[in-house]
Amino acid sequence: MSATDLQDYVGASDLDATYVEACYDQAVSLVDTYVGNFFVPDDVLLRAYLECGSELFHRRSAPNGIAQFGALDGSPIRVARDPLVGVYPLMRHWCNPAGGLA
Repeated sequence: MSATDLQDYVGASDLDATYVEACYDQAVSLVDTYVGNFFVPDDVLLRAYLECGSELFHRRSAPNGIAQFGALDGSPIRVARDPLVGVYPLMRHWCNPAGGLA
């Protein structure tokens, strides 16, 4: 798994490669810190990197946390402020930051 996988996942162009790489590196750091010493299967961990990286990447398109693409009627929606919002459901089976297995 690499920044190239994230680039494909979010549909970014080669012009965004540097930004995508920064998002991927940040996603890895955020997810690894959240997971800590808990065991998480590699395929789930890699998916978490993509989910978090995608959240970070799409923030650029949502100034002040508002995105226009979310609703069919064109009304704006607020995007999540926590880039790990898509990671928590994936990780709940393997880690519980409050202590112990979930």
